[in-house]
Amino acid sequence: MVRDHPGRAGGASESKREGRSVGIDVGLNAFAVDSDGAVIENPRFYEHSLDRIRKLQQSIARKQRFSKNWEKTKRKLEEVYEHITNQKNDFLHKLSRQYVDAYVAICVEDLNIKELKENGKSCGLRRSIHSASWGGRFYSYLSYKAESAGTNFIQIDPRNTTQMCSNCGSIVKKDLSVRVHDCPYCGFVADRDYNAAVNIHRVGMEQPFEPGGEPIPLHHISVMQVLSMKQEAPPESAG
Repeated sequence: MVRDHPGRAGGASESKREGRSVGIDVGLNAFAVDSDGAVIENPRFYEHSLDRIRKLQQSIARKQRFSKNWEKTKRKLEEVYEHITNQKNDFLHKLSRQYVDAYVAICVEDLNIKELKENGKSCGLRRSIHSASWGGRFYSYLSYKAESAGTNFIQIDPRNTTQMCSNCGSIVKKDLSVRVHDCPYCGFVADRDYNAAVNIHRVGMEQPFEPGGEPIPLHHISVMQVLSMKQEAPPESAG
């Protein structure tokens, strides 16, 4: 996410954040895709622990309620859930820190995540949104880190960011299953989420369309790469 891509995010060198801006689109297949071409792997911590959770739940169901063994197994299950929560928080803190350190302006959609959870068309969609931890918590981490770092955190109207062609501005309707943006009007072809991220960046920075552009190569960042990023600096003690 800190690579230099002239034209889309200011063209500054990797070691400097002055002038660099980025748009971030959060999704389901990937955790996020940004306008610099970074594709962040979706951290499926809950799914990876699901077998363990199910075995503990089954074990609890077989035990006498409130017995010592029941209490012991219940604590083990609670520890698994706590571990998942810690993994998610670690991932979100490190990823948000990298963005805030790399850019002077971060543009995201102003999404009502609660409404998406409650009104998703399927249980699978609602579960994916919840398990990915995208939206509210990630934006919250970005927002308060940006404020303390002097980074401009910009939330835009999400209307048509996915459907609009980032090259010419035409509306290209596509449902959730269509993962490639293919504009029949100007011929621009790009990953669906990257196209949205460029739109988010363009709207947030109030930039015009630039017909004739080419999508930049996407570079994938794994969950392990995010978790290996530098730790959050501890707050300085008062006085």
